[in-house]
Amino acid sequence: MTKLKIIKDSKTLLRTIQIYKLKKKKIGFVPTLGSLHKGHLELIRLAKKKSDIVVVSIFLNPLQFNSKIDFKKYPINPTADKKKIYKEKVNILYTPTIKEVFPDNNIQKLKASKKAKKLCGRFRKGHFDGVVTVLQSFFKQVLPTIVFFGEKDFQQILIVKDLILKYKLKIKIITAPTIRDRNGLAYSSRNYLLDKKQKKIASFLFKTIKEISFLAKKNLKSLNNLEVTGKKKLINKGFTKIDYLEIYNENNLSKNNIKENNLRVFAAANLGNTRLIDNFKN
Repeated sequence: MTKLKIIKDSKTLLRTIQIYKLKKKKIGFVPTLGSLHKGHLELIRLAKKKSDIVVVSIFLNPLQFNSKIDFKKYPINPTADKKKIYKEKVNILYTPTIKEVFPDNNIQKLKASKKAKKLCGRFRKGHFDGVVTVLQSFFKQVLPTIVFFGEKDFQQILIVKDLILKYKLKIKIITAPTIRDRNGLAYSSRNYLLDKKQKKIASFLFKTIKEISFLAKKNLKSLNNLEVTGKKKLINKGFTKIDYLEIYNENNLSKNNIKENNLRVFAAANLGNTRLIDNFKN
């Protein structure tokens, strides 16, 4: 039976990982901000199938929040998270402080790739720089063979792939489809901030981008009009603010060469103070 090791310091983690490496074990890594939900649990289960050793990190990364208010209101529940981790029978839960993530106390922010300038990057300045800076540090500490991400954060996946390529890291990325509730709402830690009425409205984010995706595939010349139509629909359904609803070539987040097989719809919208993101490809 797998005995969970809860590790808080980077030196102990590195020593433990190196022992596994000497035994030629495949290290699977699932990085999280905490407040675990069904989407995280599916990633953990996938990691268990594809790896010999599974490391899950819980670290609420202040570098990827461009607002102190957003950082402070992020839902955290360490007790519930640990119970879920125990149940999933992973090998290592890594719960470092920022001093452990950056042991020399010298945080040098990396620059995310050009793909960070679009979508969420336009509205959350420095967000992806914070993501790649922390992940680079984690990669040095966890030494993963494979890292696992959910497709809900599709833009982030492309940016992390660029990071891995840039630094020639021997890490494979495996992605899992977005996990949704019965109404289509993508599981997200931010869903805990929604009240009952908002959750009902939130389900229209997925329904709208799904509909736009089907219409876009039927008429690739109408993409601009469909983006406008989609935004209007979300406002009419009760969303308070739309950051974006855009259609891109999913391979490079470009408007060039969009075809039926690479078309993906991306959206970010607010319900009150809660910002939700989603994307869809049919």
